[in-house]
Amino acid sequence: MNIPTPKAPASNAHFPAGLSNADIEQAYASTPFPTLSTDPGPVTTVAPVPPS
Repeated sequence: MNIPTPKAPASNAHFPAGLSNADIEQAYASTPFPTLSTDPGPVTTVAPVPPS
């Protein structure tokens, strides 16, 4: 049985517009979170979800 090799990601890891490393709650001080770029443009918004 052959296990297929996954395709490479379409882009590098990044934050959506309006977020940065300052928004990350660090889990382990000894393992720093990588520095990622932030997408340009207006802050990303998500429509509110009504309670069920």
